[in-house]
Amino acid sequence: MKGKDESLWNGYAGDRHGKVLRNICCLAVLLLCSATKVFAQAAIGASDDGSGSRPRQYLLGDWGGERTSLASKGVTFDFFYVADLQANPVGGREQTQAGWGRIRGTMDVDFGKLTDWNGLTFHATGLWQFGTNLGGKIGTIANPSGLVSAHATRLDSWWLQQAFFKNHLFVKAGQLAGLDFYGNQIYGASYLIEPLDYAFGNLFTNTFESFNPAGTPGVQVRVQATHNFYLTAAAVSGNRNPYQQDTTGLNFVIKDSPDFLFEAGYTHGYDNPAANGQLQKAYPGTFKFGAAYNGGKFASPTGVRTSGNYLLYGDINEALYRAEAGSNRGFDATIGFDWSPDDVNRQNTQITAGLRYNGVIPTRSQDALSFAVVYSKISDPFRFAEASIGLPLLGSERAIELNYVLHVTPYVLFQPVFQYYVDVGANSRIPNAAIFGFRTQVNF
Repeated sequence: MKGKDESLWNGYAGDRHGKVLRNICCLAVLLLCSATKVFAQAAIGASDDGSGSRPRQYLLGDWGGERTSLASKGVTFDFFYVADLQANPVGGREQTQAGWGRIRGTMDVDFGKLTDWNGLTFHATGLWQFGTNLGGKIGTIANPSGLVSAHATRLDSWWLQQAFFKNHLFVKAGQLAGLDFYGNQIYGASYLIEPLDYAFGNLFTNTFESFNPAGTPGVQVRVQATHNFYLTAAAVSGNRNPYQQDTTGLNFVIKDSPDFLFEAGYTHGYDNPAANGQLQKAYPGTFKFGAAYNGGKFASPTGVRTSGNYLLYGDINEALYRAEAGSNRGFDATIGFDWSPDDVNRQNTQITAGLRYNGVIPTRSQDALSFAVVYSKISDPFRFAEASIGLPLLGSERAIELNYVLHVTPYVLFQPVFQYYVDVGANSRIPNAAIFGFRTQVNF
């Protein structure tokens, strides 16, 4: 997650980075070497219970039926390992390679199934993450990996949520990552580059909105006004150095000035209606507009401190083409923007756009070919102030990404990627950077 204190990395230099990277690489190679075997098992119907009744959904199967039994009682678990391995052979501040890995566990409890307390749910997630920040070494604004933040073993977020009025009102309280809900990208799983893989990259740097995996205390209210239209708002602690203020995520630390978050959204086409008993081609989409406001002190490029700062964003995600009824094969598009005042925000504008084709190979409907563009701009007051003291006159950074999501099995994902950065860090003096790599994920 961009916006972190770069000093967090100082303690992980040298051999430790190399050892972590080698460990990640070794695991990735083992996964790739075993891909043919697991793919073949999936093709002949390897199942959770050994009967061949349905494809195995997790590497460790159904735990002898216990996973299904717990789910029927409203208790579900999700465990996965994900890693990005990337290198830039040309361009950037330096040519290097890096890997970032994450092991995450999540638990959800539906008390309506467990205890007949309808509408009450509980969620908790924690992780261990490690590796090297390739974007920091190259000097990019938009990080090549949406996984990167700081080394941590941490309880990310947890909350209780109660639904009221037949699921028209939801109240959530606990420890929240604001970027999981406000400014996040709906098609994020299709990309690796941070502003599309997760959320707009300047929300934390500009307003200190909390991010995954450094959730902060907060409360959220969501109104599902109609089947298609919702309004949601939250207040979360705007901790400005969350990893140091709460190193484990267990201390429920409220620091600095709070963030107030708002979003309105409209969805359509997700219910895939049938006519005359036959499925129709569905073109689902989501349109949303939101804002983040922090009433704390913020400094201009000349050091003048003023109260209050905000960021506005909008996002459209829409299916454009479907090859056949009852299928998601076809084109999906996304475009988003954000803006914040240029007098107190160094990177005050970011624009993201993406296009993906689901099921390029007709027999592999879960795979997708995706293309993306990210534009990140340095505000005029900041770039002119920096140039006045002899620093380069900055402008904007443009990045593109092309990748292919390959679901080797229902529980193994492999995603090769190519990225290209023009004016790295918005600095035309830094050579354009080409990045090659891949993401791999295993669901346990």
